[in-house]
Amino acid sequence: MSKFQVIFLLFALLLLSECGVIKDALKPEDRELHGMEGLIQDCNGSDTVHNILIKKAEAILTYENERYEVNLTLYSKKDSIIYLSAVNSGYEILRASVKHDSIKVIDRMNKIVYRAPLQRKFGYQYPVSFSDLQNLIANCYLCDDLQLGRDDLQNNIVFEFDENYIKKRIVLNRVDLKMNIFEFYHQKTNSYLMGERLEGAFKNLFKFHDYRI
Repeated sequence: MSKFQVIFLLFALLLLSECGVIKDALKPEDRELHGMEGLIQDCNGSDTVHNILIKKAEAILTYENERYEVNLTLYSKKDSIIYLSAVNSGYEILRASVKHDSIKVIDRMNKIVYRAPLQRKFGYQYPVSFSDLQNLIANCYLCDDLQLGRDDLQNNIVFEFDENYIKKRIVLNRVDLKMNIFEFYHQKTNSYLMGERLEGAFKNLFKFHDYRI
């Protein structure tokens, strides 16, 4: 596995595990409306001091041909940093973080720190940017992009953030506002991060080219 793919693996595991929120200052009151109106209601009812979001999950991490039962922790500060930590038997084995311009992974088992830029090369070198990852963490981060959402008035609210060569799509269930599908695909590099909710859990697919800058 490419060392710079570790953070995306941890992120995918967190989605797959259907993590429970242990601290979410944006938790709305009982929703009265559905579809785009319901999402707008949630956004309007959100506390403006909501920047910190923490989630936890249990998962199986396969790393360097070894399997580890890990506790994952995600910490996000809006428009600033996304932080992930994997702990096995009380010891942190991997830590990863994303800022707007960089990715950092700390491999504590091998005592190595990896860094990579998150910058444009045929679009983003990865098919996702910081903002894309932030939008996957919680619906509250979509509140700034409501104009990009389309309510089909039947099943879904569809957000499309397409760039040159990069298809970006997030689909929410219009009743409970849970994410059903996310898709980030780079047409030039054939790199992608995709997921679909099946029987209550996500099936995740991802492939990234490791560019040397």
